[in-house]
Amino acid sequence: MKGGQEMTFIKLEPQATEKIKTFIKDNGVNAPLRIDLQSTGCCDPSLGICVDRAREDDMICERDGLKFLISSSVHQTVGDVTIGYSADAVSQGYVLTSSRPLSEWEGFGLCDIKIEPGE
Repeated sequence: MKGGQEMTFIKLEPQATEKIKTFIKDNGVNAPLRIDLQSTGCCDPSLGICVDRAREDDMICERDGLKFLISSSVHQTVGDVTIGYSADAVSQGYVLTSSRPLSEWEGFGLCDIKIEPGE
């Protein structure tokens, strides 16, 4: 669905919700978070999160007071997305998995929320 219609395409795990809210507060973010494809250089594309503005073909989802965006074309590719958070002695970050995995390695990578210049 296009034109900024509200959808349900995000599932948030409790620890991810807490971490995202802390990130937004600590960084003074006043914009939605986009779920998008990222290139890792040598591997298959992966899912990532960045602060962004809404665009015409975006699907919008609000969960636990947080607003998420995804383009309809990315949603067609990956399906619904689950956002978790992992923290261990070696690394920490968000773990994004989708109902239509991009590769056999999905869910192994960790990402941070990116703030684009000017946002």
